[in-house]
Amino acid sequence: MKRYFSPIGLALLTFASLSTLGCESRQDKLARELAYQYGEKKKADPSAEVAAVPADPMRESLRPVLEALYSGTALPDVLDADIIVADAKRPYQLTAGVLAQIRLPFELRRGNKARRVRGIVTATAEADAWVFRKNARKDYAEHINKLTLSFDEAIRDQVLAIYADLKLLEFFSNAETDALIEKLPADVKPGVVELSKEYKGQSEAIWNKWMEVKMMARREVASDQPFRPVLKRIRKELGRAEPDPIAFATAHDTELAAWGEAVNKDDSLMKLLTNLNELRDQEEFRNDTHALWLLEGSERIPAKASKVKIDKDVGFGVYRDDLGMGYNEFVFVFPNKAKDSQRKRAYLKSHIYRHMFNDYQMLATAGTDFEGGTVPDKYDEEYARCGSEAAIDALVAGYKGKFPLIGGMKESLTSGDKRLKKAHKCIIDRCSPDIANPDEDDPRNVEGPAPSSRLAFFQMMARFENEISTSAMRKTREKSDAVKDAEAFLNANKNSQR
Repeated sequence: MKRYFSPIGLALLTFASLSTLGCESRQDKLARELAYQYGEKKKADPSAEVAAVPADPMRESLRPVLEALYSGTALPDVLDADIIVADAKRPYQLTAGVLAQIRLPFELRRGNKARRVRGIVTATAEADAWVFRKNARKDYAEHINKLTLSFDEAIRDQVLAIYADLKLLEFFSNAETDALIEKLPADVKPGVVELSKEYKGQSEAIWNKWMEVKMMARREVASDQPFRPVLKRIRKELGRAEPDPIAFATAHDTELAAWGEAVNKDDSLMKLLTNLNELRDQEEFRNDTHALWLLEGSERIPAKASKVKIDKDVGFGVYRDDLGMGYNEFVFVFPNKAKDSQRKRAYLKSHIYRHMFNDYQMLATAGTDFEGGTVPDKYDEEYARCGSEAAIDALVAGYKGKFPLIGGMKESLTSGDKRLKKAHKCIIDRCSPDIANPDEDDPRNVEGPAPSSRLAFFQMMARFENEISTSAMRKTREKSDAVKDAEAFLNANKNSQR
């Protein structure tokens, strides 16, 4: 039924409405405006925009194994896609996360069941790393991002790739997994059995692959989810474990142990030799030294350091392994036939040599001598070599009267200027032609060769100055005759003015 409003009625209705609005309080008006603004908006449902993926028959046949392998609430979707994957061990593309998807090449749907089984199982293991875990200290993505920033993309990719292998190694080594495999349907069981045998037979190879990842990168992820429980079960079931930390007190051969004990007992000497100012850092070093001090022919020399030769100019042989994040592992090898005084000098020098790889102030200062403004990694060892030779002389000169361990030692060069000059020449010779070294007749040659490296060594050696006389830094100026006359007048007329 139609309703009609006369002009008079419409006017009265409008007046009534305006009257009502005129009586509306400020709070009511605000509430009404907010209702207009937000009342019609509805919360979007993210899942509503995602097309449902039909359950893959092979995934459903594998479900008992996949649910035991995967930590998420819903298994990743499996789709066949027009893709080409070259990796025989990982024939898939993976989108991990809450809505994880495994994409397999169409060709695997045409009879190659074992390879398709491999793709689904391996991809599920890889996707498991990205499942949210309430007991994680940090999200997996945060760890991966830190690896990228602290190391590089190669290390990040190593860690991303190794998780699936460690997870499957642990999974197939569990006796309960064998019972699950026995109950699988006949169309997928052979493929899983083949995969299980492969991982059980590659335990050592997979573990060695994990150990190839730089130690500090391993430590970044090993202490948190998802790696921690996997590594814990591998240790329990297979006896595979990270090497135990090397304590400073046990890092020496018997012939060198007394010197190590002297350093260990004296916090001041430890601070001087390691450049670790905080007691907490010193204790960390004592508990996990990342170094060994051994004699030639020692049974404790690791296989990786077996080819180390004594460098007569340095006083010892050294093996260095970059652990990442500024950490290094060292094996110092000292000559058997050296005199005790020579060996002790080399021992103390090895400590300075070790920490110079972490002397970022020295390396940063020297950086401007190179194109790009940083010391190339390949020259870190040269700065340690040249700098430690100058520093050990500075140490002996400055502290032979303070520490009994240094008492009786003599420096090779008694002059600080000569020590600095020798270290400077050493670094120029060993870093040529990359280091700044202009011709003498070059008009741009104002500061001389490698000025930044010279300053870097000067600053570094200053740490080993025991006492600095400030009186020597003062200059006594000759007083003028006018000043002398004024002082004489004031002294002769003290208290003469009121």
